[in-house]
Amino acid sequence: MKTHETRMPLFAHHPHSTPGWLTAHPLKRGALLSWAALLTASAATIHVIGVLKQPPQLALLTTLLLICAILQAAFAVAVVATPVRRLLIVAAVIQGAALLFWVLVRTIGVPIGSPSSLMSWRPETLGFQDGFLPFTEGVTALFFLSLAARTWTTRSSAWRTIWGFLPVLILLLILLALVVLFAVNSYAAELVFATFFASAGLPESLLSLFLPAVGLLILVLLLRALVPCLRAMMPRAGRTILVLVPALLVVSLLLWEGGSTAAIRGWFPVSSVINAPAGQTTTLAYCSPGGNPLAMDLSEPSTKALRPAPVVFYVHGGAGFLNSRDLPTDYDGVYFMQLRDELLQRGFVVGSIDYPLIPLASGQEMVNDAKCAVRFLRAHASVLGINPQRIGVYGDSEGGYIASMLGTTGTNPSFDGDQYSNQSNQVQAVGDLWGFTDLTNFSGSPSWVHPFGEGEPVAQQRANSPVTYVAPGDPPFLIIHGTDDGLIALHHSLELAKLLHAANVPTQLVLVQHGEHGFAASAAGAMQQPGPEALVHLISDFFVRTLAI
Repeated sequence: MKTHETRMPLFAHHPHSTPGWLTAHPLKRGALLSWAALLTASAATIHVIGVLKQPPQLALLTTLLLICAILQAAFAVAVVATPVRRLLIVAAVIQGAALLFWVLVRTIGVPIGSPSSLMSWRPETLGFQDGFLPFTEGVTALFFLSLAARTWTTRSSAWRTIWGFLPVLILLLILLALVVLFAVNSYAAELVFATFFASAGLPESLLSLFLPAVGLLILVLLLRALVPCLRAMMPRAGRTILVLVPALLVVSLLLWEGGSTAAIRGWFPVSSVINAPAGQTTTLAYCSPGGNPLAMDLSEPSTKALRPAPVVFYVHGGAGFLNSRDLPTDYDGVYFMQLRDELLQRGFVVGSIDYPLIPLASGQEMVNDAKCAVRFLRAHASVLGINPQRIGVYGDSEGGYIASMLGTTGTNPSFDGDQYSNQSNQVQAVGDLWGFTDLTNFSGSPSWVHPFGEGEPVAQQRANSPVTYVAPGDPPFLIIHGTDDGLIALHHSLELAKLLHAANVPTQLVLVQHGEHGFAASAAGAMQQPGPEALVHLISDFFVRTLAI
């Protein structure tokens, strides 16, 4: 007796197949399935990047995260190969469980260990970018449920219509939320768009992810045109590729930022032993406001360095909603790395901190967390081999603002925090690199460069401005600003330097002629003076002069 095998072409609609536990209730392949599968694969990739780049210290936790990624990847492939009800439901459950896990570990942590040494672990969560992964998992869970609902032919047409309309409803709700946000608070809407597009890594994400994927699709079309059997196997390849191109664009943007975020977000236990070996860089949780651990990369000089050593730490910029403790990867990155290495060679311990971003934190909370880093260093000075009376801070742009706040509000109790409250907030030297200093005056800056304080009373903006607190006894300041800076106008640094001089605070103001916003940011057709390498040496010399023994 002859049997006939029905093959399911990769790009064709799913034909009727023999009923069974796996193949029962099949679904025709379409645009929504392609989107769901691609988004699921991107979520799995983000998990893998996070585990490889920032592996948790606990092997069990690493294993759990890898299992989650493997299940997501496996079902992304399975639902495309065999789009049937059971697989779609399981895929939805996996995505929903991943979303639930994301929420739980960031609210209560994940308890791991034996009954006698049970410890709760939590990942670092900083800002808007951390939401890309759970958003992807939540949306794909609903997509898979919507697809599964379409296979229930015994249900009423109204029931199937409602579930089938769900993806469109999600899109409409997202668009409506953006419209309402823009109508209620145009600045917040600007911030959302600026965060998404700045975080998406354009144009690198397009060049590295999207265009190669589109190139593969074009290659498939060319092979299909040349090979007759491929034309038979992929009768609807053109339509499918038209569906895949916009999906690949969205996935490329989400994957770039989601992966970049996962690569630097560490997992930390609620309490851990503080240790930083000489000659190495160690990632530590310096404080945990609200239970959310904040990371500090601490680089120790070699064993030949004198102890206790002076310490300086870096506060990154990013307008309050971007970047992390990882030194910049743009054209300025090489100079920040050069500065770190030069300070290490001169016997300094060098740190770099994360802090919560908008919308999870206000400007005052960012300052509070940076002050907590100062108290953390003092509390663990003996273990870390540092001199608690020789702590410096430097930062660029937003980080320059925070560094200036640390320098001018060292004894102000309104910026104190709960952790390490028995330690002083004061720093002994400040490097302000093209930072803003007066939240009441952003003239000369684009509208979106109002990191926080927008819409607040002027009195509150003054209360969050470094220029408000300048007083005799403040630590020495080094202020660097480009004369042609179009993001943070020069008047911020000029005003701060004027007030510091009036208070007899040792202050060095360096105006970078033809400099824009950054170490190596010359105005078009001009050469900045001093150059970026000279600025690196100048900053290093400043900290040696003010902090070294």
